[in-house]
Amino acid sequence: MSAVQKQDLTIFSDQSIIPKNLCSNESHNVMLLTSTAATQPLWLINTLVESSIYGHSYSLNSSASSTNTINHNKPINPTSSLTIASFAHNKSFYKSSFDRLKINSNSYKILDFLTDFTMNETLGKPKAKIFENLLKLFPNDTTSTIILEQPEILFSLMGDHLSANELIESFLKPLIKKCGLLIIVTSVELYKLDYSMTKDVTELIRFISFCFHVSLTVLSLQPLQTGRAKDITGSLKITRGGATLDHLSGKIHVIENEYLYLNEKDSTKLFY
Repeated sequence: MSAVQKQDLTIFSDQSIIPKNLCSNESHNVMLLTSTAATQPLWLINTLVESSIYGHSYSLNSSASSTNTINHNKPINPTSSLTIASFAHNKSFYKSSFDRLKINSNSYKILDFLTDFTMNETLGKPKAKIFENLLKLFPNDTTSTIILEQPEILFSLMGDHLSANELIESFLKPLIKKCGLLIIVTSVELYKLDYSMTKDVTELIRFISFCFHVSLTVLSLQPLQTGRAKDITGSLKITRGGATLDHLSGKIHVIENEYLYLNEKDSTKLFY
């Protein structure tokens, strides 16, 4: 493995992970990150967080010791905000991860829906009020970035009466309008394992289909088709989404590609 050439992650044709002009007052953009139980996305979320704040990922392809000695540059846009909202992990999970990467805690805000949502938001409240309360927690800043982890968990938290259309119209679409870039992180585990057209699977398919159609790019973390390997954890496949980048200056486009990656104890290596 040591002889394999490590690769920098490039998603867009300007050689960036997140283009500087993606979060502007003129547009509302979406990226989609999909994963499974075998391909946990934390390392890629970390990469996107660093890129959003600093314009570059310092942790990817770095050892834990080198990451700890990095002197991060100043944020590329200190007036914009970054919000990480998760239905799957609590605040301390992300806080400890970002602390290990030496990311300034003033550079981001964490919304812990895993801990706070059930007791504070769902008891005795209509769906419209629940979504209204959730949306109030996010900044209304068209230069900001929001990372939203597993909003599909709302199907379980709010019971059988929540449809994909309600989740999309009452929560996702208004959230997209509140920021310059919304990164939706979703698990496709149920979609891959359950081929019966139950109501849960049908609503999940509708939800994922919407996310794909509004996204500029889809980042798909997939396990190896041949099973486990000692020197490879899985693959990262980058494809175009259903949305175009025609509204961005500089004629930027998505570079479709596929990387292999290896998750080690405190680092992730990317290669072909």
